[in-house]
Amino acid sequence: MHNPLTLKLERLCGLEAAECAGLSFGEPSFADAHEDILADGQVVSHAKLILSGIACHYKLMRDGRRAITAFLLPGDFTNHQMPERQRLNFAVGALTPCRVVDVPLATWRNAANSRLSHALFLSMMIDIAIQRAWLANISQQPADKRVAHLLCEFRHRLALVGLADGSSFRLPLIQQDLADAQGLSVVHVNRVLQHIKEVGLIRIRDRTVLIGDLSRLEAFAEFDPSYLHLEGGGLLSANALCETAERAK
Repeated sequence: MHNPLTLKLERLCGLEAAECAGLSFGEPSFADAHEDILADGQVVSHAKLILSGIACHYKLMRDGRRAITAFLLPGDFTNHQMPERQRLNFAVGALTPCRVVDVPLATWRNAANSRLSHALFLSMMIDIAIQRAWLANISQQPADKRVAHLLCEFRHRLALVGLADGSSFRLPLIQQDLADAQGLSVVHVNRVLQHIKEVGLIRIRDRTVLIGDLSRLEAFAEFDPSYLHLEGGGLLSANALCETAERAK
């Protein structure tokens, strides 16, 4: 079974395929679009891994509006499982049909393979960095740069698991999803996308984003991919973290 997590850990942390070969997974399950994978307030003892499709973390406001606080792509965990059971304070919803699988993260973190344990820690730190980037953009950037920044982030994260190249990626989301993630109305998102297309930064065809000049799009969005810690990206590798931990003993 192709597993985007192993590719992600190999590319992010330099883990070799053999080090990921022993990862244990449950049987995959499927969630339809708009179906909850995990409910707000649910007590969980396992994390889940997105194998295919796009999901999100979300909270419902009292008036029924939805706030999307994270997009989950193939290779992402639905929740970062702590050693004990936890009660979620958010829901995980499928935005497209998704294939997911249970993963015993707590067991992996306690395994003898310290490189794997540290690689999982790095993955969690990247998720936290993404949250900071979202907060900064939503609070300080105009709508067109916010949406363009999100598109750049999608491209980089999908490329990490082999689902995008420098000129295109498939994005089967609706404008309501983008609006709920950016704190905008659907009408505003539509206008922003039209503007980004009119100035020649992107085209959208059959739910595929086509990028004419990636560097130009990233410059417009003021996108700095260092927060994603790709290609080493300033974050200590799994090897370096292991060496640091050994010296601290």
